[in-house]
Amino acid sequence: MKKIALKIITIVVLAGFVANLSGCAALKRKFTRKKKEKPKTPLYQVRKYDIKPTLGLYEKHYIFWANWHKKLVDELGKNHKSDLRSIREMINNLEHMAALVVPEKAEYFAPHIDTLSKTEVIIEKRNMTKINKTRIKRILEREYRLVKRKFSPSRIEGYIRKKWK
Repeated sequence: MKKIALKIITIVVLAGFVANLSGCAALKRKFTRKKKEKPKTPLYQVRKYDIKPTLGLYEKHYIFWANWHKKLVDELGKNHKSDLRSIREMINNLEHMAALVVPEKAEYFAPHIDTLSKTEVIIEKRNMTKINKTRIKRILEREYRLVKRKFSPSRIEGYIRKKWK
């Protein structure tokens, strides 16, 4: 009996010694919370760009205006949000075009912007009946012809500003 008790005590002591050497610290590390690493934000070098009004910039806005205009005419009444976005982008691009030309020529953009703003109000009301849809399409087609005739990049070429306002 003494031998068995001695063997059991020896085994327990050895097990404790081995457990102590095997590293309960690793077990402790496994269950402790690790600090979250903050993501590193990239640093950007800011440069000043000297952007001047150019015919290329005017053409870009003219093309954007034409594409939004065609999209609205083609898809008028199908999706209210899309219609609103299209009309707002058209007005925005016309305003950018007006800002790129000399003040004497920029005055001629105002009636077209006003007409499109009134059309935007009609579209916002969500009252897209067949009569309204037909009326809006006619207004948009007329405005498209007028703006294309008066403000095409080839006609505006000599009226681009030298500097911003």
